[in-house]
Order: sequence, then structure tokens, then C-alpha cells
Amino acid sequence: MIRSFSPVDLPAILQIEKESFPKSPYNWRTFMELYILYPETFLVFTEKTPEEEKEKILGYIVYTPEGHIISIAVHPLHRRKGIGRKLIQRAMEDSYQKELWAEVRRSNQEAQAFYFQMGFRITGVVPLYYGNEDALIIRWKAPQ
Repeated sequence: MIRSFSPVDLPAILQIEKESFPKSPYNWRTFMELYILYPETFLVFTEKTPEEEKEKILGYIVYTPEGHIISIAVHPLHRRKGIGRKLIQRAMEDSYQKELWAEVRRSNQEAQAFYFQMGFRITGVVPLYYGNEDALIIRWKAPQ
């Protein structure tokens, strides 16, 4: 299930962030600022099995209403199960400009492959965006 982020989700989000981006994870303050700025487009993917009493957060996405994907991550144990795809599809549906874009580390082949599968294309490069590494600018546009 996809639902809006709530501050009580923060511990789970921080854990996913730390495991997904060990070189430069966002901290709790950054996530709370993103929540304040983009409460409608800070979403979490949850799962609740019949034997569990509470839902488990497996992934999240934060994007601007204009379509800039600020961050997306899925817990490493739950990757390749369609969670990231569902989060991106939700952003594709919600983007009022019917366009999404993001920055991806040049070395992050896994993320690039995921975005390419979703129809994104490289449209530019930002030298040293990540301090010592370039970012690829990737973009998706809805078919006309």
C-alpha cells in the first residue's frame, strides 16, 4: 500500500536511507524539512501480513509537485519486487507536468538500470555533484 509519510515513520525511513545510501544518507532533519515542504508527495510503501499487527515500511519516495524526484529508496531485502516501480508510477501519475527528473550517481548502475526500465533517459551531467562524483540527470516525459 502507498500512503503519505507521517513523522512516526521516521525511524524506518532513516534505516532504509542508511542502508540504501551509506556514503551520504539524509538525516532526520532533512526528512522533516522535506515533509514540511512536500507533505503531499512524501510517500511510503507499506506491507502488513496477516500475522503482523502493524504495517512495515519497505520503501519511500519524495518528489516535488513539478516532478523532481528528491529521493527514492527500497529496503535492500525487498528490492526487485516491484516496490520502486509502484512508487515511480505513482509519481508519474501525480506529476502535473507529466514529467519527472532526478540526479543519479554515475557509479550507481543499479539505479540507472531501474530508471531506464521505467522509461527515463539521460539528459545531462552535473560534474562533481556528489562532491567527488558526477551526477547524471535523468528525465521521463509522458507520451503525448
